[in-house]
Amino acid sequence: MKKIQPLFAALGLLFAGQMCAADNLEPGLVGEYFDLGSSLEDFPTIPADQKPTVKRVDQTINFESTQEGFHGTGLVDFFYVRWTGKLRIPKDGNYTFILESDDGSRLFIDGKQIIDHNGLHGMEEKSGDAELKAGDHELKIEFFENDVDAGCKFSWRPPGATKEIVPATALLHPAAAPAQAGLQGEYFDIGEALDDFPTLSAAKKPVLKRVDKTINFPSTQETFPGTELVDFFYVRWTGNLRVAKEGKHTFFLESDDGSRLFIDGKQVIANGGRHHMIEKSGEVELTAGQHAIKVEYFENEVDAGCLFSWQPPAGSKEIVPSSVLSP
Repeated sequence: MKKIQPLFAALGLLFAGQMCAADNLEPGLVGEYFDLGSSLEDFPTIPADQKPTVKRVDQTINFESTQEGFHGTGLVDFFYVRWTGKLRIPKDGNYTFILESDDGSRLFIDGKQIIDHNGLHGMEEKSGDAELKAGDHELKIEFFENDVDAGCKFSWRPPGATKEIVPATALLHPAAAPAQAGLQGEYFDIGEALDDFPTLSAAKKPVLKRVDKTINFPSTQETFPGTELVDFFYVRWTGNLRVAKEGKHTFFLESDDGSRLFIDGKQVIANGGRHHMIEKSGEVELTAGQHAIKVEYFENEVDAGCLFSWQPPAGSKEIVPSSVLSP
């Protein structure tokens, strides 16, 4: 019997994948991360029009306690996270759910609160039971961090099984509509000499707005590819970066003149100032899923160029491909 267990496991994974595809669902939960900027003692009320600082898909909620930036987000203190999606229950029965967090957390299934683990506290567990039918159930988990240590883990104990982190195969979210690949590029004609990144007023409109598949513009003294811009301009590229595998990623910006890179609001590369085509790099630990990205570039005069590359874990250096970029 032991020899055929791997086959059953593989068939189970295949069946789960087919169900996800049929239901237009993908593994993981949608995580919305809000930087609140002030002390928290309870779950905050988030206005409907407030946009999250970071929005990404988290395959599981398994975040060890840390005093550094919260696992690929750049958030350290005074933040709140809301995870939403579906919980796929394999069979009818009584399920025990566990939230371990520092600070507060709570769990809702089908709109009913199962765990209330509120307040300021260290990394502590609290559990709750629910009788659930096989199939998909609405899921929401909330977590807030006041200061110092921050961590959150979501586990379960299915009927007749042992405690484990709830796996990605049981956590699902609606598949996003196919997006145009690349980054949103906003091109501004500054019209005067530039020594550094300009500060733009909110009222200033770009002279050109387009989606660039990649940032792969070799140095030129002619007009910047596809634009009428030659000198004294600034470009801001924004969008999302999809990371396939958790681990350390190295990013590179080669530019003439200045450039810089931000991921999840945290600066990863600073390549500012007036200079010829110079490359600078930065490393960052990233979780699998979507990450907010911003690349800025300015050109003073004469030569102009900008190239954005990366080296994923166990991969080779290459221009960041359009397949992992979305505006």
